[in-house]
Amino acid sequence: MPLSEKSKAFIAVGLVSFFWGTTYLGIRIGVKYMPGLQLTAIRQFTAGAMVVGWFLAKGHRMPSPGELWKLAVMGLLLLGVGNGLLSWGEQYIPSGLAAIIAALSPLAIALFSMLLLKGTRLTPRILAGLLLGLAGVIVIFYNRIKSPAGNTFLPGIALCLLAVTGWGWGSVFIARHKLKLDVLYATGWQMLLAGILLFPASYLSGQAVPLQEIAVNGWMAVLYLIFFGSLVGYVAYVYALSKLPPTRVSIYAYINPIVAILLGWQVLDESLSLSMAAGSAVALAGIYLVNSGFKKQIAAKK
Repeated sequence: MPLSEKSKAFIAVGLVSFFWGTTYLGIRIGVKYMPGLQLTAIRQFTAGAMVVGWFLAKGHRMPSPGELWKLAVMGLLLLGVGNGLLSWGEQYIPSGLAAIIAALSPLAIALFSMLLLKGTRLTPRILAGLLLGLAGVIVIFYNRIKSPAGNTFLPGIALCLLAVTGWGWGSVFIARHKLKLDVLYATGWQMLLAGILLFPASYLSGQAVPLQEIAVNGWMAVLYLIFFGSLVGYVAYVYALSKLPPTRVSIYAYINPIVAILLGWQVLDESLSLSMAAGSAVALAGIYLVNSGFKKQIAAKK
């Protein structure tokens, strides 16, 4: 029996939940050999060129100028700001901590949903969730910021929080601006255009090194991120967004940090602490309240 569209969408969410959890480790390894923006530019441009090239070879039409503009905005917000700044941030903080901040993306999605999508409003439950999410981040980073090495953490925290903002805005932008293109083809264009925009940005910001200076381990990390982060993970994410509400897709945010923290601990010897566990639990509780609050609004509309 063929799977329904809804079943395929939930499978896609499962793929995102696992493979994106592993990409934080891949990024952390990759930024040891090249800056985060350059890593993201290479990753997204290559993955996008592969997907777009495949669809063009099959005879798909070029997007119209209006569609290209929307695809560029989606790519810039989700991948240029969201993924690019997160990768840059991992130059300063461990992969598990970056994953915890990235887990706040449902909170950003909730805020932009209220601003940009009709029929969504701030309720006491959603407000409590937003405040809990922010409190969780404070608990996680309070002791680290106070430590002598705290100043090195601040740029990473700021970059990852900006990345979350871009990701939330981009996710809602996709939900609001449906395109008459195959969803995977559109995803390929988002990756390709984001990569094109990130190359000059990486050089202008000093976030680039000569390609010949990148070690083999760096290229291996890039290859992993291209195939499992972009071709599998991001394609699955955009497909799920096209079939399910953004707040339902954001369930991956509960699983990504667990995968990332365990891998960072096992592979890179990243520390686990009581404050990190407590802050993570508080942040995830906030995400749950936000998601459940939006689900009630969606159910009330039906």
